[in-house]
Amino acid sequence: MTRGTRTAALLGAALTLCALGGCGTSATGGPATVEEIAARTGCAEPHMQVDADELRQGVCKTSKGQYSVTTFATERGKQEWLDDALSYGGAYLIGTRWIVLGNTREMLESFRATLGGSVKIGGHAMPSGEPMPPGHSMAPGEMPMP
Repeated sequence: MTRGTRTAALLGAALTLCALGGCGTSATGGPATVEEIAARTGCAEPHMQVDADELRQGVCKTSKGQYSVTTFATERGKQEWLDDALSYGGAYLIGTRWIVLGNTREMLESFRATLGGSVKIGGHAMPSGEPMPPGHSMAPGEMPMP
């Protein structure tokens, strides 16, 4: 096997693994849709909450629990949404132009094997800028103890 043939074979294998591993693309080569991501998590029919040009969001309920799948028109839009959402808590599985929002890291880790991506945990920030421990939340208007 020549060096060029070997390189082409390795590149082809990497692209195949990426496609099978859910690297954020659809079967058509574009970004994955809400429906495609939901199907990969075992959700046959997500209940669509938002269907706009800049983002689409569907809610799923399976044996693993309830979660949402959101896709974005741009990476920047995804990052802006995530920056706002993280302060509300929850667990986020983040991929290319998509986010799956669940209640626990464990739920999302089970999806990660199929979808890829990385898990990030949100939480409220205390006035000092220190994040609150996962699972802790304050009532509206409640101030943290000094």
